[in-house]
Amino acid sequence: DPVAADFVDIADADCRAGALFSCRPRQYCRRRRRGLKMTCELKPGFGRWVGMKHAAREHAGALAAGLMAQAHCGEEGAGPYCIARPTGLGLVAEAVGHFITLVVGGYRSIIAIETPGGGDDRQWLTFWLILALVLFAERFFARVLLSTFPYYYEAKLGALIWLVWRSGAETIYRKLRRILERRKLIYSDEVAAEKELEIMQSTGKIVIERRLDFQASMRGTAASEWETEDWEYDYEANDSEQNNGSIRSSVTGVKKPDPIQQLYELSKFILSADGAKRLEESKSVSKQNKMLLIERAASVVSFQPRFLRVNVIGTAHEAEAVLPAMDRNGLSDPYVTCRLVPEEGHKYPKKGVFSATAYETLTPQWNQELEIPLRGGSLDSDGYFRSEDVVDTTQLEVIVRDADVGRWYLAYYFFHFLAIVVVIVAAAARIEGMSDELTTNQRHMALASVGSIIFGFVLSYVMAVVRRSDDEYVARCIVPIGMLMDQREHALRLILKEPEKKMEGSKEQQVGGDDTKESAGIVIRTNPSGGFGILRVRLMLSEH
Repeated sequence: DPVAADFVDIADADCRAGALFSCRPRQYCRRRRRGLKMTCELKPGFGRWVGMKHAAREHAGALAAGLMAQAHCGEEGAGPYCIARPTGLGLVAEAVGHFITLVVGGYRSIIAIETPGGGDDRQWLTFWLILALVLFAERFFARVLLSTFPYYYEAKLGALIWLVWRSGAETIYRKLRRILERRKLIYSDEVAAEKELEIMQSTGKIVIERRLDFQASMRGTAASEWETEDWEYDYEANDSEQNNGSIRSSVTGVKKPDPIQQLYELSKFILSADGAKRLEESKSVSKQNKMLLIERAASVVSFQPRFLRVNVIGTAHEAEAVLPAMDRNGLSDPYVTCRLVPEEGHKYPKKGVFSATAYETLTPQWNQELEIPLRGGSLDSDGYFRSEDVVDTTQLEVIVRDADVGRWYLAYYFFHFLAIVVVIVAAAARIEGMSDELTTNQRHMALASVGSIIFGFVLSYVMAVVRRSDDEYVARCIVPIGMLMDQREHALRLILKEPEKKMEGSKEQQVGGDDTKESAGIVIRTNPSGGFGILRVRLMLSEH
């Protein structure tokens, strides 16, 4: 009997008789005969589980007290599971970490609080949250394990330096924010824009009806100012998904307003001469609400992006949009690399941001979002991040490459195989005791062989995987990003051109057919239409 055996409290034994001599609920209760009487009681397994729940509840306080009272190694009554004190370099690392946390982190947090802008608040709020979680884990859960882990305090100092001086805390915040957005635990940009629109309309108490002709603005001002022969707007995507400031629901087919675009256009209108005049003539809006409305509109228009989001869709659908065939089977293994090209300085990131590889196709469809942090912006003395001037002079370089298995990949596979063989042989020799019979010269030769294999493996990995030295250029395109300051998502068609390295050749000659050219001794492959393909992308700037 679970109740009689103290597995469960009598209050939890809520078993009752049902129809036809059954017990309710069936998954927890069973019938049992006591003499001539049939009774309903908890099943033993469930009874034990409930009893364990009560036991854990009763002893939680004792467990917490035990964790807090853990002794350091060397103290009286420490036992085998004790907290190891840092020594040597670990002691120095712990002291330096305390100094960075209290002095540097504390000082910069005070500066962030005092400045009116919010560009630095996100970094330091996240920093203190991460630090609190680490200290909590150390204090109550894993201090014994972590304190005995080799080089734990040195690694902790390195992580602390990354959080403070490399904006690591903000990086973690952004990754966490993406997860919370996907789970709809915080507002996305669209929902936040809807809330801001509601606040502005309720504050102004006016109805501003401005029909947004999205296509007209795209084909007029934007196209005439920015569009070049290297790219063009994807009007097909704009017609189907963005029309007059609205997007079409994929479920109902009913157009709904695009809140981000509407908020931006409304804010621009409020700050314009026409908008200011309408606000001034409005008798239903108080002077305080007018100032509040202008302040909110200015914060929306004052757009200072930090990141460029590149949604690589894939090639267009027409025949001239296919990529050139780079492999012997008449197909390619393309992937996309994106870098930013500032007016002054080097392209960044140095290796670029890579998409996934689409194997054996000439019409790849990635539908993958890449993100590049903008460089050159700065936090002013008021804590506001400024990047508008940097965006106007920066371009996006999109390069399509073909993933190949060349000599470096073959070397990488070879050394990878050798490393596995060496590990197996070393383990077998250790088990059989053969390693103890080796002479000094044999040990030196074995160590030299292992070192050579490790060196070859690392070198081939860097060249084949990190540097991608075996891969071939397919085509490229350059796009300015200054047009993205209108806070819209721009759908573009990139007309891929001859790669930069191959454009240096002056002599161009047809060899081998209509889809192959030779430029200064370099073979250039084109598609059957004589081009390099058309790539569809979506570009958007973001502040977070």
